[in-house]
Amino acid sequence: MAASNQDNSGHVTRNSLGIGPATYERLLEKLQEDSEYAEAAASRKFTRIPLQDPFVRVAVENDSGMKRDMVLACRNLSRGGVGLLHSSFMYPQTTLTVYLTRYDGKVVGNRGKVVRVEHRGGVVHEIGIKFDREINPREYLSNDITEAVPTMENVAPESLKGSVVFLTGSEPIAASIRESLIDTSLNFKIVGTTEELEESLESNPEMILIDLDLGDTSGPELVKQLRVRGLNCPIALIGATAQELDRSMIRVCGADALVRTPIDEHELLRTLADYLLSAWDIDALDKARSRVDRGTLVSLCFELNKLGVVMDQQVRVNDRVALFGTCQNIKGLAMLVGMHGVAGMAERLGEAAAKSGDESELDELIEQVRLGCAAAGRAAA
Repeated sequence: MAASNQDNSGHVTRNSLGIGPATYERLLEKLQEDSEYAEAAASRKFTRIPLQDPFVRVAVENDSGMKRDMVLACRNLSRGGVGLLHSSFMYPQTTLTVYLTRYDGKVVGNRGKVVRVEHRGGVVHEIGIKFDREINPREYLSNDITEAVPTMENVAPESLKGSVVFLTGSEPIAASIRESLIDTSLNFKIVGTTEELEESLESNPEMILIDLDLGDTSGPELVKQLRVRGLNCPIALIGATAQELDRSMIRVCGADALVRTPIDEHELLRTLADYLLSAWDIDALDKARSRVDRGTLVSLCFELNKLGVVMDQQVRVNDRVALFGTCQNIKGLAMLVGMHGVAGMAERLGEAAAKSGDESELDELIEQVRLGCAAAGRAAA
């Protein structure tokens, strides 16, 4: 790599286009707006997911096996390859290795060949590279499943096979699921209660989809419970995410995907195909699930602290009905942020508040839950 492409600390500062991050972002916006790029994706197998990295190292091989390093700007990434922006033409079938930075900071080389070269204006050429082996794009992208898109672009319904369980108490959602899957080869079952889900788990389904709103509990809480118990199959949530709190709970619960409502058949099939048509490594999925940004945890800890204040107010006026509901909320949030002791005490407090019993025991539980919520607030500060 040329020395002029690095600063004194060794960080790359130039790509073949000679542009920095600000100009690079404007270029991506212009390409996105370009009507010529609004190409049909009817036959595309994998979704091209935007990946902003203006400094991607590429090692280009010649016929004798010698390698030449260059730095290109990235446009998008898919399971099958990557789109890069270069200052000049590159011959199709050129062999190269693209080095991408994974979520854990490790730089991984992905070997492939040039399969597409398109002039985008001026000196800008888009180079399409097909990898020798499929990758998991989520190892290189944000793991926020509230914004993620399925990595499969088009799915033939009849190609979907496997066993799937859906948990929802909503008949409209259940009807949409049945209609969407009518042409598939899936062995699927729709259940309406957590008890029915437990029975279905005995048959070891390959994938589970859970409604966000389950009445007595929430989808994220149930997912977290299943993960704590050791269930590691892919789990997707179904529902709308209007509130930021809902999105934060989804991010930390251990789910792998989100299917938005009202259900779109194309999106549902793509989400199922992501996990049923691919041999996902369980360890890789577990690592992806554990990638929770600090900001999300902090926001949930703040909410837990606020619930502790609400609980105090309800205790002072002896509103046990409201106290029961608050305890349920505390239990769910505490479990999601890993405070299982606080979650257990909140559950016991809710049960004690719902019936007459030993007041001293009630006072002790109130104090313990109060302290736990306050600790969450201090951790978030």
